[in-house]
Amino acid sequence: MMLMAAHKGSAVASNNTKGKERESFINLFLSNILPPHFRFGSGEITDLSGNLSGQIDIVIEYPLLPSIQVPTSSAETRLYLAEGVAAAIEVKSDLIDQWQQVKQTSERVKQLRRRFSASRGLAPNSVPLFAVGYTGWKSRDVLLQRLQEKVVDGILIIEDGLFMWDHTILPVTQIPGNPTGAWALWGLIIALHRLGTSLQSTSLDLALYARPDWMIIKKICNRVNYDESLEVNFYDFLNEEGIVKEEGAKILESLKAEGFIDIVTPQESEDIKSRSVVNVRITYDAIEFTQDMNTPFELT
Repeated sequence: MMLMAAHKGSAVASNNTKGKERESFINLFLSNILPPHFRFGSGEITDLSGNLSGQIDIVIEYPLLPSIQVPTSSAETRLYLAEGVAAAIEVKSDLIDQWQQVKQTSERVKQLRRRFSASRGLAPNSVPLFAVGYTGWKSRDVLLQRLQEKVVDGILIIEDGLFMWDHTILPVTQIPGNPTGAWALWGLIIALHRLGTSLQSTSLDLALYARPDWMIIKKICNRVNYDESLEVNFYDFLNEEGIVKEEGAKILESLKAEGFIDIVTPQESEDIKSRSVVNVRITYDAIEFTQDMNTPFELT
């Protein structure tokens, strides 16, 4: 098999050359089988709260949203929007020895929150993460145990022809598609194709990545049902959204400056960053502004 030949050829190479295993997996396999509209690259994934995944070996994009080439990097190293990623893949030489690295990547990927809006199709709420090992475990039972740990959503062992994935991450009934032997690679293609075609459109307004405060005020308006008399603890709300307090203080100041919120407590602006309770009310300007937005947000 060409993939294993490429792996063995790099076994005595330097660490930099071993990075070619990722390229081999793309060039010899993924790009030759999946349709042309699938774009592969590597880089970091971010979400509307500013969380970052760290470097990901392979990112497969939906053909819907843009990604950004990182300055001074290669054309394949990009910054991806969480809602624009169909799947992320970590490629390892030996998945047993490097499982801890996969766990570390998983912790960062799983913290990313996706906020699809007015979408057509079904996509997982979190970014699907797959682990591919040229070598690794030799038993389907062990693969099942690893999947049950919820570290990754799918595992492929190339040398032994083992593949298994959690097809329930798609909220529709699916044939499992976990073949073995020579068909294990095809199993991964099945999973990636289902994920890559699961979302046909989304009305996510890209301006929200530049102005996350607009997203926050929209969701606060939803929370209080557009009632100007109701209060919400701003920092509790941000905590639910996964936004750290330092970034939250900037968003709070921005919304106050634009006249979208009134701060009820504390009254003194210098106390805001040091307080854990900052109650706010929305204003009529916030209601008028958010009702004109064409991007709905669920309360969850």
